[in-house]
Amino acid sequence: MGASASFEQSQLNVIPGDHTETRLRVRNTGSVVDQFTFEAIGAGADWISVAPAELSLFPAAEETVVVSIDAPRASTTRQGATPFAIRVLSREDPTGSVVEEGVLDVAAFDDRRLELLPTLSSSSRQGRHQLAVDNHGNAPIRPAFVALDPEDQLRFEIDPSVLTVEPGAAGFTTVKVRPKDRFWRGQPKRLPFQIVAAEDGHDPVTTDGALLQQPRLPRWFWKAVLAALVLLLLLFVLWKTLLEPSIESTARDSAEEVVADEVAAIDERLDAAGVPEAPGAGEEPGGEEPGGGPATTEAAEGEGEATTTTAAIDSGPTTTSIVTATTVAGGSAELSPLGQPIDFRLALVVDPLGTGLTSFTVPAGQVLSITDIVLQNPTGATGDLRIKRSGTTLFETQLANYRDLDFHFVSPYQFGEGATVDLEVICTVPGPGAAQCGASASFAGFQREITP
Repeated sequence: MGASASFEQSQLNVIPGDHTETRLRVRNTGSVVDQFTFEAIGAGADWISVAPAELSLFPAAEETVVVSIDAPRASTTRQGATPFAIRVLSREDPTGSVVEEGVLDVAAFDDRRLELLPTLSSSSRQGRHQLAVDNHGNAPIRPAFVALDPEDQLRFEIDPSVLTVEPGAAGFTTVKVRPKDRFWRGQPKRLPFQIVAAEDGHDPVTTDGALLQQPRLPRWFWKAVLAALVLLLLLFVLWKTLLEPSIESTARDSAEEVVADEVAAIDERLDAAGVPEAPGAGEEPGGEEPGGGPATTEAAEGEGEATTTTAAIDSGPTTTSIVTATTVAGGSAELSPLGQPIDFRLALVVDPLGTGLTSFTVPAGQVLSITDIVLQNPTGATGDLRIKRSGTTLFETQLANYRDLDFHFVSPYQFGEGATVDLEVICTVPGPGAAQCGASASFAGFQREITP
């Protein structure tokens, strides 16, 4: 009892993503009616199915079944010869089961992608980018990189300029961009460029980028110079109007007190010696004494008022008020016009070959401005991650390119009331030792109320 089996074609050419078939002839070599089932074994067993799945045969009868091969178009479907086999199992005589072997000749396919991170750099001297090459094909690739500048305004440094990337892996190279000409002031200039990955026998792949060239002098430079000049002028005015008159008045009062004491001492010694005062010696024309008439009293009173006023201006609280007023006039740190700071995190765990989506909804009456995004792929999964605004994709990246990746925006992404910040993850292959793809995105920015 038992069975015999044979392929009509035991060596098959298989193109990943296409359907391939062959036929298996099965014969009942036993003496009773038997029922046979089929089991695919070998490296490509997951790609193989048999129809019909069960076959009943009379003794000495034979019949054919269809063996279908559907190799997926994925990097795990490696190029080259892959052995396989079909085990024909007899229900009546399990020991009479038979195994028929064959070979699948898997063809190579190419699926490479480029991604420039960030796509826009900003600098007055040099922009720095990371170029990621994702090999989604089933054979190793070795692209060489060339930078194209349509306006011939940039110099490039790509290190390394050639990468070898295995199937299902990602390679990285550094791209440094320098402007040929520099300028001191004015508006920033956007200088676009392209990076091309070329390899013999394959179509070139390109990705776009740009350098936002900044002036050598930052925008705040002249404002800082003007603020410094205003401060110096203010200090000069304070010196001339407050401090210098106070110092001169104090010195003058001290000198007059010393002279008055010396004159009084001399007069006392002359009186003690009996020396008479000469007639008219202390008189001025008009009968007023230089040291003691009404004119002198008025001058003394005037000087006394001036000294008192100067002392009041030099007191601590008044100086603080001036400094505070200057601080207010000069401008204090204002709250951000974007509103109050806010941060939140979206995370997903997705089954292989599955898709997950989670969202954050902007509250009613609020406007959300996203300035910073941090992406995390802790398990090293392979797939796609997309950030969307109410279902519209803002940008997309490959999970295999990073474990941690951050973005910081000069112009924030705006989300109106009721809008959603969406995180979508498409899982291709989980990371090593993981059963699912896990990825997350942390957002930071500002939220404010909508002004009526």
